[in-house]
Amino acid sequence: MAKTKYMMYECAYCRKTTKMELVGEMQAEGSQEPAQKVWYRCTRCKHTAMVDRGSLVQSKKGDQAKIDRESCTTYARDQVFKVGQSIYHSEWDDVGKVTGKQKTSDGTQSITVSFEKLGERRLIENLPQSAEPEIVESVPVQV
Repeated sequence: MAKTKYMMYECAYCRKTTKMELVGEMQAEGSQEPAQKVWYRCTRCKHTAMVDRGSLVQSKKGDQAKIDRESCTTYARDQVFKVGQSIYHSEWDDVGKVTGKQKTSDGTQSITVSFEKLGERRLIENLPQSAEPEIVESVPVQV
């Protein structure tokens, strides 16, 4: 299995789950085994931290708990969601957890959702009904 240079991990300094870059390994003397302790740098705040790979494998297995579809809130653009809330997207037939909230450049709010099938996606939230675009059907013109 190939080693990756990046991983998603919570930075101890900026307290955000960000992409961390591998910057070095701590190899045991006289050992040919892969290093268990590695140095990663946060791509956001540039803070460097030593991470134990053994603890990473255990935490990843715990994060793979399946989300029950009946306990999820159905996604709609006019609703407000909380970080950690489980949602179900009916068009994509997928469930996920809200991992973050942002304000977009035009003033609307968005949420970042980690879906089981689709991965991480950004969705609009708290959009007023008046701001939704009207759907106009095009009718062919007869000459």
